[in-house]
Amino acid sequence: MLTDLTIILFAGFNEVALPKGAQLGDIETDGFEVSLQVKSGNETEVTYRQFYVAFNQTPTDYNQGILRLLKTIQFSDGTTSAMVYEVYPYKPAEE
Repeated sequence: MLTDLTIILFAGFNEVALPKGAQLGDIETDGFEVSLQVKSGNETEVTYRQFYVAFNQTPTDYNQGILRLLKTIQFSDGTTSAMVYEVYPYKPAEE
């Protein structure tokens, strides 16, 4: 059984707790809100993944390193774009 999750991302770093093995289905926008559509199974173990959203630029304040560019989004105003990256590491932040 698959479960769909929606996670809203903000500009900059976003640390997200996801079920282990969750897969990114799609990235959607509503205005300037960026949402990840995630599919997961019945897994109860949680893993932490980090995503970075940059508007009109490449990230300049990260030090963990980019794993991959997930999507570049052009907004309908014609002047704004967002880039969504997944970044290292996949481990919980220290408390």
